[in-house]
Formats: sequence, C-alpha cells, structure tokens
Amino acid sequence: MKILIIEDELPAQRLMARFVSELLPRAQIMNALGSVKESVEWLQNHPHPDIIFMDVQLSDGLCFNILEQIKPDSFIIFTTAYDQYAIQAFKANTIDYLLKPIKKEQIEAAIQKVNEQSKLYQKMHIQEFDVQKLLNVLQQSQPHYRERFLVSKADGWYKLNVKDIAFFYLENKATIAMDFKEQKHLLDLNLNQIMESLDPKEFFRTNRQTIVNIDAIQKVEPWFNGKLLVKTKPRHEEKITVVREKATLFRDLWLNG
Repeated sequence: MKILIIEDELPAQRLMARFVSELLPRAQIMNALGSVKESVEWLQNHPHPDIIFMDVQLSDGLCFNILEQIKPDSFIIFTTAYDQYAIQAFKANTIDYLLKPIKKEQIEAAIQKVNEQSKLYQKMHIQEFDVQKLLNVLQQSQPHYRERFLVSKADGWYKLNVKDIAFFYLENKATIAMDFKEQKHLLDLNLNQIMESLDPKEFFRTNRQTIVNIDAIQKVEPWFNGKLLVKTKPRHEEKITVVREKATLFRDLWLNG
C-alpha cells in the first residue's frame, strides 16, 4: 500500500508517519508535503498513492484548492480541527475524516474503512465530491471558543477572562480556575464542559484533574511510568502530570506545534 501525507505542521507530519508505519509496516510513505502548491506539483508528476491523508488547512490555503486542480485516483482521508458542524459536511459527502488531534486508533479505523470499501468499490474519484459545498461550509464554520467566565462572589458577579487563567483543577470535587495572579475562582462547570469550550491550541487536558494554559508552562520533565511532570507559574499545590497515553501528543505535537 502506498501512502501520501499532506500536512503543513512538521510535528503532525512525523506523528502521522509514525502511526502509519506502526499500523502498516509494509506500506510505503511516498512523501509528506506541506502546501497546496507542492502537493499539486507532486501529484502532477508522480503515480497517485492508494491513500492520501490530507489536512484541510494548509500553509497556503485549503486543501480543496488541490482537489480543484487534481483528481487523485486515491482514497482521501481528511484531517481537520474544524468543529462538529463542519464535520457534517464531510459525512454528507461520504468522505472519511479524522478530527485533530489525531490518535493512532483513528488512523487504524480509517484504514480499516478503506480496506472494506476497496473490496466493494473501485477507488473513490474526487469528482464524486461536492468540493464547493465543502469549501463554503468550512469557511463559514470557524471555531468559536470561550473568552470569559462569569464568576460568582459573595458581593456579586465578576468577569474572568480565559487568557488570565493559568490552569483549571479539581479540589474536593469542585472546579477551580487559578489565574496568573494566583487567585482562585470557583466555577460552576466540570472540566469536560470547560475543555470543550476552550481553544485546544492554548489549553491542554493533562489528566482527569487538570487543564493547563500553554502560557503557564515553565518546564516539562520526565516522570514515572512514561508520564510527564509539568511545572507552571504560578505553581500548583499538587503535581501536574501528563498521563502516559497523552505524553507524545503533549510534548511533540501540542507544545511543539
């Protein structure tokens, strides 16, 4: 099986290539490209692969600019950070997709889907897709993230800006936001609800008890059993650790993104 990766972030390229190599040891990764321009040129001058993993947002435009110029004789698996509304457009057009941050099991499931489809159909041709419809939906559905919380105090309500929060954590089953001035704020939301509303480029769910702002991180150290120890400013009373399953994603892709 021959694979092409189109992804403009180098850490994401490397992570995708590693996952593919682990899942398909005999597969040939033909190339890893990072822009619309070089992808068009490469596809014009090389045999098309069996599968293309294609990031939606590239350094010089959306990947649909590639598909408007080239009709690859390949299965297309999109990767995207767009929200669930945009994802409906992919589902409606029978295109497989992976929602970022990419996990190994997502790639495994997508490859399995390709294997199943290849038994029933010939290669998917891009002319079957409504490219303009997808482009319009994606352009209209940029993600919107929370900018502030309303915090209740004894004498009233106060605005707490998200950018001023160093980390969120659990304390006796209560959700606390610690700001950069080392002030604690009680929030009437759980960590799952909070993480869903935050920009994943700025905040990371390190474990079940903590969400950390990238600007609060001072240092990351190896810890026991493949975990990572995160040191922040302000300092948390408890150790902030990244679970082993998220360590590679946190260090190589999120911090280095």
